[in-house]
Amino acid sequence: MSSDARHESLEATLYALRWFAVAGQFVAFAVAQEALRLELPWPPLLLGACALGAANALIGLWRQREAASEARLMTGLAVDLVALTWALFFSGGVMNPFIQLYLVPVALTATALAPSRVLAIAATAALGYALLARFAPPLAHQHGAVLFDLHLTGMAANFALGLLLFCVFGLALARRLKSRDEALRDARERRLRDEGLHALALQSASAAHDINTPLNTAALLVDEWRADPKQGPTREDLALMAQQLAFARDAVRRLAATTREVPPPQTLAAMLDTLRDRLLLLRPQATLAVDVDPAVAGRTVQPSLALWGSLGHLLENAADAGIAAGDAQLALRAESGPGGGLRIVVHDRGAGFDSRAARPLADQTSGGLGIGLAIANATIEHLGGALHVHPAEGGGSLSRLELPWEALDPKVPASR
Repeated sequence: MSSDARHESLEATLYALRWFAVAGQFVAFAVAQEALRLELPWPPLLLGACALGAANALIGLWRQREAASEARLMTGLAVDLVALTWALFFSGGVMNPFIQLYLVPVALTATALAPSRVLAIAATAALGYALLARFAPPLAHQHGAVLFDLHLTGMAANFALGLLLFCVFGLALARRLKSRDEALRDARERRLRDEGLHALALQSASAAHDINTPLNTAALLVDEWRADPKQGPTREDLALMAQQLAFARDAVRRLAATTREVPPPQTLAAMLDTLRDRLLLLRPQATLAVDVDPAVAGRTVQPSLALWGSLGHLLENAADAGIAAGDAQLALRAESGPGGGLRIVVHDRGAGFDSRAARPLADQTSGGLGIGLAIANATIEHLGGALHVHPAEGGGSLSRLELPWEALDPKVPASR
């Protein structure tokens, strides 16, 4: 439950209790006057009850105009403590058994406000108690009444009132907590379901992106054979087509696999070499120079299928940018990131971007970026990382990927 929701719930409870207190005071005054024949200073007591009702009415108007706030909540609690101190001052001070009502605001706010606010309320209640003990006049002698009997009667009434308050509002609080737990459970189930759908969507988009290249290669080979039917396919053409179709078949198998399935553990250097082989299969025109910091080269990693595909898409898009510009040479540098994670920087020699400042992929327009970078960015953000693309000195672009090691650790599941 958010702080605003807690404030709203507590304020609604205190607002209702305040009206209950106003009505209860008038009932108590009537019983004390008519049944017990107590001689009390009725004008200030009636004035205090009316002032509490007027203050609560103003708080109600305030609630209608503005959303719940801690400032208004603390103002209402201050009014409650002042009104209680006023009523007790003219009705026996600390000898009044209803002195225990000082505990009610502290008990009700302990679960909704910050500890500093609760301590401030407790200190104010203690100050009120001290003032009553020092300055409140004792009850005047009551004709026909024994003060001790009155105190016992008041204690019984205070006990009954405490039972009523804590049963009614305690059960209401328990009901709200149960509703909160149910809402949290539903939200957790929705989050798990949405994460599964998100992973499946990324896998589907990744598989579609992977299949597109083999299909284009096969289509080009078929077009060449159709253009010259007398010249059949060469052994190299058939080998290339077989490799491309095998890659497409693997992409479909990865899509059919569960999103929790991961490749076997391997070192970071071996993983990057495998990514290079994958790139050279799909982009034979490209070259990739891999430079791995020795401090991280031997670290064991086990990326998920989604992350594996996203890293491949990142390299493919960098190669496409270089091929389009006539220079398909790529450079990859892997090292420790500033936050203790992994940083991978890919330098391509494509046309680059006009902007000189690095910026997140999500802030860039989609024109010319292709679906591959969109998939990579979504997957990396889902794993708690970040992907930025910015112009490189001397031309081309730098794609900087930063990932927490948890996203690559075979022993620790990645989390957002």
